[in-house]
Amino acid sequence: MKKIIGGMIALGCFILSATAQDKMTMQNHFDHQKEMVIKQLNLTPDQQKQLDANRANFKAQMIALNKDESITVKDYRDKKYSLRKEQKAAFMAILTPDQKTKLVQIRQNMKAKMDTVADKRLDRMKLRLNLSDEQVATLKANRQAMRTKIEMLLQNDSLSRIDLKMQLMAIKEANKDSMKTVLTADQYAKWQQSRAERMKKMQDRMQDKMGNGISE
Repeated sequence: MKKIIGGMIALGCFILSATAQDKMTMQNHFDHQKEMVIKQLNLTPDQQKQLDANRANFKAQMIALNKDESITVKDYRDKKYSLRKEQKAAFMAILTPDQKTKLVQIRQNMKAKMDTVADKRLDRMKLRLNLSDEQVATLKANRQAMRTKIEMLLQNDSLSRIDLKMQLMAIKEANKDSMKTVLTADQYAKWQQSRAERMKKMQDRMQDKMGNGISE
């Protein structure tokens, strides 16, 4: 369900650089977010049955895929990617036009909330790094451009898994390069340190949430 995930594109670059454990934590977080979105769509009992069947079919295919010891790592990842696309298409097929419209609105609300959080972070960054108004304006424009590119990629179902990964990585590297051109050397060093600390806190919070959810 990349359309739902697209509402959380600010986390995209973090996923690319995460460890295997981090990715599992992030996947659990995304699964939790998707369940919250699905609840907001108010599926009918019949739709819920179709969704459950879709999930059961996906799970069965994944079990069979995981048992296939003859498949290469690349083929395994490609097949898993294809299965997830099929699962997304099956989910979208059970929604009514009104529910699809509501899904778009939910995504827009999620993006608006993330924009608010990002703006507050940029305000703190301005103070911490002593940024000029011109630097802030450039960083904000660059951020929006990056998000637009990522969202377009996530909505492009024609891309292969490798193409999607490579293009996301290219956007990530381009963003890092743009930061170097906007910030001074000293500001860039402080930004990298702050970013690493923020990512660590994000991981810890998500792991705590997952742990609390399991204990409950």
